[in-house]
Amino acid sequence: MLSPTVNTTTRIRVPARLLLKGDVTGSNETVLGVSAGVATPGGKVEVSLEKAGRQRRAIWNAGTIIVVRRDAPTPANDDTSTEIPLSDRLPTFHELTGFDAGKAWDLLSAEQQRAIGVVVLRFGTVGQCEGYFHDTIEGVRKGFNSAHWTPQVQATAVWPRLHVELVESAARAAFEALCEHFDPLWPQLFGWQARKEMKKP
Repeated sequence: MLSPTVNTTTRIRVPARLLLKGDVTGSNETVLGVSAGVATPGGKVEVSLEKAGRQRRAIWNAGTIIVVRRDAPTPANDDTSTEIPLSDRLPTFHELTGFDAGKAWDLLSAEQQRAIGVVVLRFGTVGQCEGYFHDTIEGVRKGFNSAHWTPQVQATAVWPRLHVELVESAARAAFEALCEHFDPLWPQLFGWQARKEMKKP
């Protein structure tokens, strides 16, 4: 005899390629399907979404982390089955607002600190430049508050369209690399599991 099941809704973080039909994104769009067909660029997936009866298709990087609400059937009398894997868990409000970055940094190994430093520097340079450059001086002036810039400095933010697009693409890639790098570290950063001590040679 099958045991009765109940549906529990949990928030989890999954790469776009692992989205399931029925997942609900942060924008309240329901996932209808995910595919990586011949027409889909390499490393990307086509996601079919629906909201309020309207459907659309989006091309996302396969590794982009998406926070979704997912209904998971669980046995009614099995409390352990409702536990979320640490790699998918989201922090509570108090964990997030009380997060001590300095303390978390000190708990990382030297190798982890270097790896994080590299991706942060990449995002902090290339990533932060997205939106500064435009292909016309009018675009520069409309893009953000640049009244304090001299005309000569404003002119340096005018780039060919191809260069602007390449910087924008690199900025998105830097942000995704940053997110993907931090994803497996969340349990350690929030203290959900103790870091394995480095073995001394």
